[in-house]
Amino acid sequence: MSALIVLRQMLLERWRSILAWTVSIAVLMLVMLVFYPSIRDSGADFDAWIQSLPESARQTFGLAEASMTSPIGYLISQVYSNIYPLVVIIMTFSLAGWAIAGCEADGTLETTLSAPLRRWVLAVARFIGIALAGLAVIAISTGVLALSAPFFDLDVGLPGWGFWAAGLTMWGLVMVYTAVVFAVGAATGHRTWALAAGSALAVIGFLGQVFASLAEPLEFLQTISPWYWFLGNDPLTQSPGWVSLALPVTLALVVAGAGVVVFERRDLAV
Repeated sequence: MSALIVLRQMLLERWRSILAWTVSIAVLMLVMLVFYPSIRDSGADFDAWIQSLPESARQTFGLAEASMTSPIGYLISQVYSNIYPLVVIIMTFSLAGWAIAGCEADGTLETTLSAPLRRWVLAVARFIGIALAGLAVIAISTGVLALSAPFFDLDVGLPGWGFWAAGLTMWGLVMVYTAVVFAVGAATGHRTWALAAGSALAVIGFLGQVFASLAEPLEFLQTISPWYWFLGNDPLTQSPGWVSLALPVTLALVVAGAGVVVFERRDLAV
């Protein structure tokens, strides 16, 4: 059995949940756009509140230079710095937890491996499937954002490729933490441990870059946080680069690869 067959089988098994997540996230993005006109029309009040915050706090949420009532400020502070990547992370976490550990727990992994198939081929194919599913969901929801933004004046000041650049770099962020879930699940066979590890690191990374902007002794946390790699590069106006895309993708591949190596060698509890 080849990796392409495994990949195809995985996508056929999970297409309903992937479709449901895609539709839900796309609708959520539309809802976030709908709220913008009311925020923009209350500009003076919102800007006064934002200016009352410490500069470090404004920088954390992408408001150091842009007003929350501006398209870029609203998108960064209300969409890309929290809700959008979080819902995609939840979706990819569910796939990563299922890929090895979940199948091992419900007994279906043994059936799959009874075919002439190396463990590492199965693991690599499923991680590729997770990455493609995440990329597809982000691409479709980004398309919804890009096509709908002009109707709400949310494309003002944005380059034509801005939404797509932000979506691609956000995919890098998502894959770093998803790789942790996949690797821990593949290495231990425990889905709960895998989800706990990925969730803990995602929260620590987010809070780390927040606290780093508030306390000078913690500034080092920014440079090692994937959230900062994503948000610190002005993703809507800067093209993807080494820190914002290549670094997180490389890290994700290394982490996932380590999980594959351990999975290939360990005894399975099936």
